[in-house]
Amino acid sequence: MKKHYLILGDTLKVIPKIKKKIDAIIVDPPYNTANKNTKKLKGRKDRSSDFGKWDYFKDEDFLIFTKDWIQATSPLLKESGNLVIFCKLEYISDIKRIYENLGFKHHATIIWHKTNPAPQIRKTGFLSSAEAVLWATKGFDNKKISYTFNFLGQREMHNFIETPICMGKERTKHPTQKPKKILSHFIKIFTNENDLILDCFAGSGTVAVAAHELNRSSISVENDKVFFKIMSDRLKKLENANLIKFRNLKDIKI
Repeated sequence: MKKHYLILGDTLKVIPKIKKKIDAIIVDPPYNTANKNTKKLKGRKDRSSDFGKWDYFKDEDFLIFTKDWIQATSPLLKESGNLVIFCKLEYISDIKRIYENLGFKHHATIIWHKTNPAPQIRKTGFLSSAEAVLWATKGFDNKKISYTFNFLGQREMHNFIETPICMGKERTKHPTQKPKKILSHFIKIFTNENDLILDCFAGSGTVAVAAHELNRSSISVENDKVFFKIMSDRLKKLENANLIKFRNLKDIKI
């Protein structure tokens, strides 16, 4: 039975409490892309990019925050482990530079094309239909350390992926929820069965759901009580899922 640890708390406070070594870190962290604008859509629900206070930073503060969480999680990642980070296109170089300075080896930038992006109402710019996924590994100082990489087949290994944004029954109230299909794809490539995956910005828990379905264990950290409940409720529905919840820092034992 796969174990799934669900932790309510701030990532930078939670991470020092974790002792287990991690096979992969797969995260969809804050993007620093939120704004107060609301778009009125005829015949549809108003569209807002005010995702929540967790996605508001000054640029310099966002980069400090990014460095802090990568530096904090790095000791947990096995030398053979993979780091996979979703980010907006404008921050590719900044985030890559941060983890390279922390000793990671950059391998690829993958582009996720959303086939059904929100429409451009004013028609004065491009639709926001693409995001980046950065892949890096540890273990490249003096000698090459083998990292997990499962080549699935020529047609499946493009560095350009197309899927719709999360829709239908899969969709929760989390505003930036990633589709399970794309997370399952990366879990198959960057981990093996029985591996342990860390998602320290867990949101609605899609990484944990995909990990369970693919016979992996997971550690999910989420700071928002509403999203933590959404995640907990989703994982309760999974067959044979061993859920271990921590709501207080002092209780964490992993």
